[in-house]
Amino acid sequence: MEPLTFAIMVFFLSMLFSMIGLGGAIVYVPIFYWSGFDLLSAIPMGLLLNTATSASAALTYLRKKLVELRVAMPFLIISMMAAPVGAYCTSLVPVGILLGIFSIIMVLVGTQMLIPEKKVFSGGRKEHIYSLSLILTSGFVVGFAGGLLGIGGGSLVMPLLIYLGYEIKKSAATSGLIVLFTSLAGLIAHLGSWQPDMQLVIYVTVAALLGAQVGSYLMHTRMEPETLRKMVGLVLWIMALRMLGGLI
Repeated sequence: MEPLTFAIMVFFLSMLFSMIGLGGAIVYVPIFYWSGFDLLSAIPMGLLLNTATSASAALTYLRKKLVELRVAMPFLIISMMAAPVGAYCTSLVPVGILLGIFSIIMVLVGTQMLIPEKKVFSGGRKEHIYSLSLILTSGFVVGFAGGLLGIGGGSLVMPLLIYLGYEIKKSAATSGLIVLFTSLAGLIAHLGSWQPDMQLVIYVTVAALLGAQVGSYLMHTRMEPETLRKMVGLVLWIMALRMLGGLI
C-alpha cells in the first residue's frame, strides 16, 4: 500500500476516533499488520499514530476546558510507569498469543461501544466521585496494555470516567489526554527495536494530526458521540472476527 493511501485512511480514522476519546491504535495495529508489517513494527506505528491523534485532539479539548485534570494527572503518571513493563513483555510473548489477546480486547471494546452507556452504568452518577485507588489501579492496567499491545487504553478509560459520574464529552476529552501520554510512553519503550519507514511515518503522522483536529472540532460543536460509538463498535467486531479467523 502506498504512503498516500495509508495517509488518507489514517486521516479519516483519526477524525473518527478523536471524537470518542480513543487514539485509534486498536484499529491501526491490525491494519498495518494485515498490510504486511510484522507485529513488532505494527505496534509502534499504532502507538505513534495514537500519540499524534491524541496530542492534536488534546489541544482542542484543553482550550475548551473539557479535560478533568484532577483525574487525568495521577492516571497518566502511573500508566507511563507501567508502559515500559508491557513493552518489555512484548518480545517475550508469542505473536499468536498477542494477536489472540488483541482480538479478545477488540470484541470486548466493540461490545462496550454497541451497548448504550445508560444500560451499562445505569444512567451514570448524578455526582462525581473521586477514587484515587481505582484511578491508579486502572492506570497501571492501561499503561501495561498500551506497552504490550500498542493500544492507548481509551476504551478502558472512557467507561471508568462515565462510572465516576462525568458526562460523555468530558470523559472523551479526558480520555484523549490520558491516551496521549500512555501512547507516548509505550512508543518510547519500543523505539530501540523499531526500524521505521520515515516517508510513511511523515505521511501518516501529518494525516493523524489533521484528522484529529477536524474530529475534535466536530465532536465539540456538532456531533453526537453515541452514534459514532455504535459505528466503531461494529467495525471492531468485524475486524476481531477476521483476526480470530486467521488464528484458527
